[in-house]
Amino acid sequence: MIRNSVKICSVTLPAALVLLLTAGCSFEPPLHVPKPPKTNTYTAGPQINHTVGVAKAGEAGKVQQFAYGKAAMADWWHLFGSKKINRLVRQAVQQSPTLQTAEATLAEAHENLLSVQGVFWPRIGLDLNPQRQRQSGAAFGGPTRTFSLYTGQVQVSYTPDFFGLNRLVSNAAKAQEQIQRNNVQEAYLTLEGNTVAAAIELASLNEQVRVRQALITSQQHILDIIKSQYKLGAVTYLALVNQESTLASTQSQMPVLRQSLALERHALATLVGRIPSQVSLPDLNLGSLKLPRTLPVSLPSSLVRQRPDIRSAEAQLVALNAQIGEAVAKMYPLVQITGDLGFENGNLSHFFDASSLIWTLAANATVTLFDGGTLRANKRAAQDALKAQIGVYQQIVLNAFQQVADALRAVQHDAQTLAYDQAAYHAARQSYQLANYQYKDGAIDYITLLNSQTQYDTSRLALVSAKAQRYVDTAALFVALGGGWWPSQYGPTTTAPSTTQPHHKTSNTKPATGRTLHP
Repeated sequence: MIRNSVKICSVTLPAALVLLLTAGCSFEPPLHVPKPPKTNTYTAGPQINHTVGVAKAGEAGKVQQFAYGKAAMADWWHLFGSKKINRLVRQAVQQSPTLQTAEATLAEAHENLLSVQGVFWPRIGLDLNPQRQRQSGAAFGGPTRTFSLYTGQVQVSYTPDFFGLNRLVSNAAKAQEQIQRNNVQEAYLTLEGNTVAAAIELASLNEQVRVRQALITSQQHILDIIKSQYKLGAVTYLALVNQESTLASTQSQMPVLRQSLALERHALATLVGRIPSQVSLPDLNLGSLKLPRTLPVSLPSSLVRQRPDIRSAEAQLVALNAQIGEAVAKMYPLVQITGDLGFENGNLSHFFDASSLIWTLAANATVTLFDGGTLRANKRAAQDALKAQIGVYQQIVLNAFQQVADALRAVQHDAQTLAYDQAAYHAARQSYQLANYQYKDGAIDYITLLNSQTQYDTSRLALVSAKAQRYVDTAALFVALGGGWWPSQYGPTTTAPSTTQPHHKTSNTKPATGRTLHP
């Protein structure tokens, strides 16, 4: 009777013998994923429920409500009410090469997993070896002989997973596949966000070009008036050259603005998977966009399940934890069972006779007795790699919370900025109109008119930028919260169902070269 109990996974010989007769054990340590931050809010200070409304600012001045605890619709970009943006996002998803790369990498990870899981099954092979030999009689003092030998046998080898090594390798491969699956989701989300942001920026630049052109027309009109007055001796030559300088300065900004417009068009063309010379982009108008009224804001506790980058970092923890178990399992014996069954005969007509039957059955166990500390060092290295990834995971979570907090405050402050810019624009326009009338009547000098004109021009451009920023930061909030659509084969989305028809099979994406939104 054996009095000493045998502990599973012990390094003693009795334990090893028991394990040969029982199911494999696990050397994988318990994985403790850091818990999400315990908080109910993303930002410091009181939680905001809505933004301020801005009168006379059009669609961009509408009030936005924050719906805490709710998830965004999957195709959130439809909330901007622009068929042109919807079409651009669809083209990006269908044509951009980045998604093709991400999807191919996922397919590679899946095939690697299937390759690793093949170790759970016996390896069966067939060996056919027909031979024709001639032996000299001088070798054994007899006559020279010529004969045939036909051998055919099925070879089977199997590596039992007594110490869980195969399962641990499989677990690590599964985690790697999940990492790539999350990376595909992140590629979709980033592509969608960058396409929407680039489209809004393009609309903003189009509006800035129109405003700048209107300023040039207005300044040219004033210059014509001053020229007439100068000929009559009503104004000095200084007033004339000052206005010419103002007009030239405004005109000099047009090439810079058109360059920015060209760069944004090139970036958007790249996002939709086309070269700039072969794509026809729609004429986007900032005034045609709708500002999403309700902004779903998921709870902080849900953020770690919504963001693909966080889920990818968590899957990396699983992979590294399995690798620790692998390092330990490699310290134990590796057992392999092999067997051959077949026939061997010198005459094909008697090949399958019972007397021709041959077989072998063997078991082999190997264990490292001394390696200079390599295996233990590998174990410690795997443990340190997991510790490092825990830090990476925590940093990714912190960055995610920061991005959501930044986006929330940006949406709040954008509305306030627009309110001030709208008020400044309204006052500057009235001041300029009044100054223009007074100048024509001779009530004020040209310098006063010039100052009023400069303030008005500046306020018009600032108002356009403020309106565009509200749309861009709204899109950034959706991306920061992890809202996005991707095909069902890449995993379920945690966002609310789409209110539109689902997209079909997709491939391809490209990161923006200008403004970039990262999940």
